[in-house]
Amino acid sequence: MDNEFDKIMEFFSLNPEDKAVKLEDIFEDSIEFFNKFQYVLENGTEEEKAEILGKVMELQEKLQEETEKMCTDSGLSEEELKEFANDKENFTEEEWETIAQAKSKLDDQADQISKHLPGSEPGPAEVASAPKKKKKKKGTKKKGGDKWMKS
Repeated sequence: MDNEFDKIMEFFSLNPEDKAVKLEDIFEDSIEFFNKFQYVLENGTEEEKAEILGKVMELQEKLQEETEKMCTDSGLSEEELKEFANDKENFTEEEWETIAQAKSKLDDQADQISKHLPGSEPGPAEVASAPKKKKKKKGTKKKGGDKWMKS
């Protein structure tokens, strides 16, 4: 897990040309990191969970810094940058396919991971698919009494 995390963090120090070349690799490393993250959340000790949550927080901070830097460099707002990143026309077909596949996998992992975070509650999909419990009516008695034969 440390290896994937280090590769992800190293990616941010690359120049733009090298980032473009390593795009697919960074998505694969990210997916592997979050697979391990999910495993630790489900099976790890409290110490391991704390360690990996710290790494995720560090990664989140780095992503925010990179986003702000990209906004400054491009003159775009975060919303405009997000729109750009979600526009298929801004990428080659191969890049877009790689991005779409990675995004789908990461979204699936995020859904799975969120179920294991402290304080997480089931989302609307989980609530809707949960089996319904029958409520007992208060103050009603069974009709027909005992089924036992009396002697």
